Amino acid sequence: MSADDENHPQGPHRFSVEDARARAQEAYRKSEFIFSRAYGLLREPNKEWQQIKSETTTIPNILLGYVAPLAAIPPVCGLIGAMVFEPTRLRAIHTEITSVVVTWIVTIALVFLLGLLVNTLADQFDGDRDELSAQKIAAYSLTPSFLSGLFSLWPPLWWLSLFALGAMVYIMYRGLPILMKAPQERALHYAGTVTVAAMVAGIVLFGLASCVT
Repeated sequence: MSADDENHPQGPHRFSVEDARARAQEAYRKSEFIFSRAYGLLREPNKEWQQIKSETTTIPNILLGYVAPLAAIPPVCGLIGAMVFEPTRLRAIHTEITSVVVTWIVTIALVFLLGLLVNTLADQFDGDRDELSAQKIAAYSLTPSFLSGLFSLWPPLWWLSLFALGAMVYIMYRGLPILMKAPQERALHYAGTVTVAAMVAGIVLFGLASCVT
């Protein structure tokens, strides 16, 4: 035992408690930020998008710091809901956990691909290419869809997720003129094209993921 431990016999335990408290506070701040951002995008999208535009960040920070926690909500809540309300349809637990992890990874990849698509299509809708802005559009527009995964805790409410799809299109439509500088009159078509392409890509990616699980 070191002299430091002798002077503070509960030192290691104390530090672990403090570390856990710090992590809990950080998680709380992050969840507060996520819900605040979602509320801002729905209530005052122009103001929120202007704030997002001015934020200094990187693509990895967006994907790992924002998208990754949110992307876990749908598969985790879906598994919990199935365990509580539909246990008979579950496979072996290790298979279900593998499915959750694979779905989570595929979702993050899908957001990244969506950002690439937003950037690639900018020229066709008279916008300006900007990789970081395109990734911001992809990540923050999908916020309602991620949060709608909470409805999976009670499977009969799955249909409410359809409203999240409409919210996603609306939020993207309001953000494209600000971040990608697309003309307002072309923004809705731009958002619709990206959404349809994302749905097709999602079907393909999740189809491939199901082969893994």
